[in-house]
Amino acid sequence: MKKILLTLIILISLTACESKKSNSTEKNVAESETIASDSETELTELEKEEKLRTEINGQYLAELSKCSQNVNAVTDFNGKTEFWRICDTDNGKRIIQIDSHEETVLYEEVYYEQNGELIYAEESIKYMPINHFTLQPWTCQFYAENGKLVSLMSLGHGKTEDDEWNPEIIFEMHKNRIAELNKIENE
Repeated sequence: MKKILLTLIILISLTACESKKSNSTEKNVAESETIASDSETELTELEKEEKLRTEINGQYLAELSKCSQNVNAVTDFNGKTEFWRICDTDNGKRIIQIDSHEETVLYEEVYYEQNGELIYAEESIKYMPINHFTLQPWTCQFYAENGKLVSLMSLGHGKTEDDEWNPEIIFEMHKNRIAELNKIENE
């Protein structure tokens, strides 16, 4: 009788443990599905970002191929000689490219607008002493939609490595360049 009673207690205990394991497994599966669902949402956002970058890059390169690469203006607004190439298209798009070289650094800026709104910008700083090829480049591409920064891609060593750097500054840079462009046109 003691053996039967002991066997029954063991069976009840095992059944309770298996039930707890089963509930735990079901809970883990449910949590995994929730995490997977969250990851799919993130992937969707990443996919949207990638799609936007691909579309803007395609548009930018198509417009750039139609533009003359001749310098349209030379300025010294910022204490250095800057070379401007401005390309206005008849479909409301404009590309502004500005290059300058100061001491050992080549600076390059690109602003791509659609109907006056910035949709793409690129800033490059390249350590390039006179009579040398580029030694250390940094480039950052900015993608905007509806006046907001949506994505950025950076390569090399430069501003993006500084914790204090704010990528939103590209909008201020663009605004300042448009003001300078208006000065060029008015002189």
